[in-house]
Amino acid sequence: MIAPSTLKRAPWLRRWGWLAAAAAAYGILACVIVAVRAESSSDFRDYWETARHFRQTGEITDQLGVHNYLPFFTVLMVPWSLLPLRIAIVIFTLVSLGLFTLAVVMAETLLCDGLPRRPRPALLAALGLMLAYVYSCTVLGAVGLLVTFLIVATWFLFERGREWPAGVALGLATLIKLLPGLLIIFFLLQRRWRVAAGAAGVVLLFGLGLPLLSLGPRQACHEHEAFYRRAVEQHSAWATVAGERPHKIHYRNSALPAVLRRLLTHTNSTPDDRGTQLFVNFANLPSTAVFAGYVALLAAILGASVFAARRSRPDAHDPRTLRVPFGIWCCAMLLASPLLWIHYLPMAYWPVALLTDGLERTRRAEHRLDRPTLLILALWLGGVFLLAWPAARAAGAQLAALLALWLLLTSHALRRLR
Repeated sequence: MIAPSTLKRAPWLRRWGWLAAAAAAYGILACVIVAVRAESSSDFRDYWETARHFRQTGEITDQLGVHNYLPFFTVLMVPWSLLPLRIAIVIFTLVSLGLFTLAVVMAETLLCDGLPRRPRPALLAALGLMLAYVYSCTVLGAVGLLVTFLIVATWFLFERGREWPAGVALGLATLIKLLPGLLIIFFLLQRRWRVAAGAAGVVLLFGLGLPLLSLGPRQACHEHEAFYRRAVEQHSAWATVAGERPHKIHYRNSALPAVLRRLLTHTNSTPDDRGTQLFVNFANLPSTAVFAGYVALLAAILGASVFAARRSRPDAHDPRTLRVPFGIWCCAMLLASPLLWIHYLPMAYWPVALLTDGLERTRRAEHRLDRPTLLILALWLGGVFLLAWPAARAAGAQLAALLALWLLLTSHALRRLR
């Protein structure tokens, strides 16, 4: 038990202790939940079973639920398969939550130029807006929290002038989940060659080297070809828009091609064997027209993101001036993904933290609320509540919230360039 005299000498503990206690209680509850459902429905179970199969047979299979991950990932998960499933998932959950906590601390340290004396309203708001998505990622045993940590660590190290380590973090994030690979383009646009080279080097060294050592050249080549067929051909945007029975058209997939297909074609958003039907379309267009609209919209998003990054380059001597462009690319990364489950959305923590920080600073400095920012954050919160309504999810409520986040950050970046 901590003596009162000790508390007097530890103001940080008094001010942050309640939040740390709440996080600890959440961690314990999460461990109980994942242990109970470990064998029924969790992404981690699929990772664990696939890694165990590889350890026992020397082959990487896509029959156990792992489809869109590089061969590197299965090899990486082998140590976890040495443990019983329930023990492994509990440890994985604790590690994931611990790393997400570090991501929150790093973001707050950057935004406040040092960890503040007490939790700010902006921090609590960012955590509140992300809680549902963090919960989804936690109970599924997905890798989103780990990738979120690596993305925030990339920016934290970059701002601190440690560009090679930043590239290592970004490369590891790309190997675990391909989406952060788009952020390498951001650093190339900023001519931050060391970050981009570090990321590319890690991808090549570990992404190819580890499978080569574990599988041998022939099998490693075969597994990468199989990955290409699954991830690029079977789960591509074209397959989602034009396929007769696409794999990932379910309303839980909030990706842009899936939402456009559900809105613009007569497509059942609950394709299962139980006969359930959910249609949200307001048109029934040809697949080619829908795909053309998808390409045009994605081109506009990426084009505006490139423009914002390129025009921000003259101020790049101060990394802090690139916080908003980096946030834009964190959103664009998710908007460009052909798959977007809600447990991907913790990866948007940095953009959300940027907006809540800006809202608080405007209120303190100018004694007013930034209405556009408040509106966008309200839309994000609305997306959280609409998780309970399948029709809203099918219509793209969460995608719309993410797109609104991207639009606001892009408008901020372009306004600063005037």
